[in-house]
Amino acid sequence: MTAETDLVKDARNARKGGLKPARKKPRRRIAGGGFLRLFRTTSFRFTLFFVLLFTWAVGVLGAFVYRASFGAASEQTDVIIDAELAVLAKLFGDDGPGMLTRVIRQRTAWRDDSIYMLIGAPSGVSLAGNLTALPPEALTAEGAFFDFVYERPVLDAAGREAGVQLRPARGKLVRFRAMPDAEQSFLVVVARDVSTREFLRDRLAAVFQRIIAATIILGVIVGLLFSRSILARVDTVNKTARAIRAGDLSQRIPRTGAGDELDHLAENLNAMLDQIERLMTGMRDVSDNIAHDLRSPLTRIRNRLSDAMQSGAQEKETALQATLEDTERMLSTFNALLSIARIGSGESARKMEPIDLVAVAEEMAELYEPAAQDAGFELSLIATPTPPIKGSRELVSQAVANFLDNALKYAEGGKRIEINAAPAPDGGAIISVADDGAGIAKKDRTRVLERFVRLEESRSTPGSGLGLSLVAAIARAHNAELRLEDGLSRPDGGAGLRIGVYFPAPDKA
Repeated sequence: MTAETDLVKDARNARKGGLKPARKKPRRRIAGGGFLRLFRTTSFRFTLFFVLLFTWAVGVLGAFVYRASFGAASEQTDVIIDAELAVLAKLFGDDGPGMLTRVIRQRTAWRDDSIYMLIGAPSGVSLAGNLTALPPEALTAEGAFFDFVYERPVLDAAGREAGVQLRPARGKLVRFRAMPDAEQSFLVVVARDVSTREFLRDRLAAVFQRIIAATIILGVIVGLLFSRSILARVDTVNKTARAIRAGDLSQRIPRTGAGDELDHLAENLNAMLDQIERLMTGMRDVSDNIAHDLRSPLTRIRNRLSDAMQSGAQEKETALQATLEDTERMLSTFNALLSIARIGSGESARKMEPIDLVAVAEEMAELYEPAAQDAGFELSLIATPTPPIKGSRELVSQAVANFLDNALKYAEGGKRIEINAAPAPDGGAIISVADDGAGIAKKDRTRVLERFVRLEESRSTPGSGLGLSLVAAIARAHNAELRLEDGLSRPDGGAGLRIGVYFPAPDKA
C-alpha cells in the first residue's frame, strides 16, 4: 500500500469519527534564502572540505589500526597452523599413522580453538578430529589456506550437547604419504577457530563507521553554526554599508569584543569610515568657507574694477594693484586647500623614507634666523640626536615652516622662539617650535586646527586660517600626533605656545 493510500484512508477514518484530518503546517520561509544561504557561504565550504579531509584521515587511521591488529593476528594464525602441520608431519614420519591418530584425538579433546580432521584415503573414512565433515573449500585449496564455516556443538552447564553453532574458521589441508609413491595417503586438516577475532573486527568496523558518520554529522552542524555566525556578522557589515551608501556617514560596524580577525577588520573599516567622514565633512566645510570667505574679496574686486573703469589712470593703477594683492591671497588660499587635499588623499605616503629630524631642525633654523632677527626675536635651536623616523622630508619641513611663521606673526609681546628636536620615550621623535608670546587659550587649541578658523586676536593679521589645518593633515599622513601646549615662560608668569609633532617609532608608524 502506498503512502498516498494510507493518508487517504486515515483522512476517511477521521471523518467517520467526526474528526477533521490534521492540516499540515505551512513551511516557514526565511527571507533572503535563509537556511540555504548557509550552504553557499565560504565558511561552510571550508568546513565541509576539512570535514571530508578529517573523514579521510579517520578512514586511513582505521585501515592502519586494522592492518596493525587484525592483519597481524591473521598472519599469526597462519603461522600457528603451519607449525601444527609441521609437528604432525614429523610425528607421522617418525611413528606412522597410528601415532598421528592418537595425537589428533588427544588434541581434539582439549576444547580450545584448535580444529583437526584426519581422513584415510582413498577410502575417505574419518579417523579422528572434531570436524563433522570435510569443508568443501578444502578440496579446492589443498596446500593453501582457506576460510570456512563449521558446526560446533554447544554444551549446557552439565556438559550435555544443547545445540549446534556455526562458527568461522581458517585452516589448511595437507596430504601425508608414508612414501612419495605410496598409494595410501592421509588427509590432514588443521584449522583455528577465528570467531572471536571476526567478532572484534566487525565491532571495530562498526565503531569506525559510527565515528565517520558522527564526524560528518557534527562537521556539518558545526559548519552550519559557524557559517551562521559568520553570515550574521557579514550581514551586519552589509547593513552598515547600505546605510552609509544611503548617505548616513555616521554609521559604524559594531564590534563583538572577541578580538578576532573580524573585530580587527571592523576596527580598520571604522577607521577608514572615520577618515572618509572627516574628509567629506572637511570638503563640505571647505565649500561653505570658500563661499563665505571668498565672497567678500570677489565682491570687493568686482566693485573696485567697476569703479576703476570710470576713473583716471592713477586710480586704475591703484585698483589693479589692490586687485592683484587680493588675487594673490585667494591663490594662496586655494594652494593651501589643494595641499591639504593632496596630503589627505595619501599621495605623500609613496614618498616616505627615513629622515633625521635634527637635520630638518638645523636647516629650518638657518633658513628663518634672518627673518626672526628682523622681527625682533631671538631664534635658538635645541637638538638631541633622534632615531630616524619614516616620513616625507618636504612635508615635515613645511610643517616646521608653518610653526615658525605662526610664531613670527602671532607671538605678540614675545622675544624668544625655540626649535626643539628630541627623541620620544616610546622610541619615536619630537620636533616642536615654542615661543613666549601671548599663546592660545586651552579651550581654543583644538578649534584652531580646523580650516578657516582664526581667533579674534589674529583677525588683523593677514592669513587664511589654513596653516595649522595643513600641519594637522601632515601629522595624520605620518601617523603622528599634533600637540599644542604651553610654551616658553614669560616674566609676567604667563606661558607662550609650543606646537609640536610627535612621530611614532618606525615599527609603529
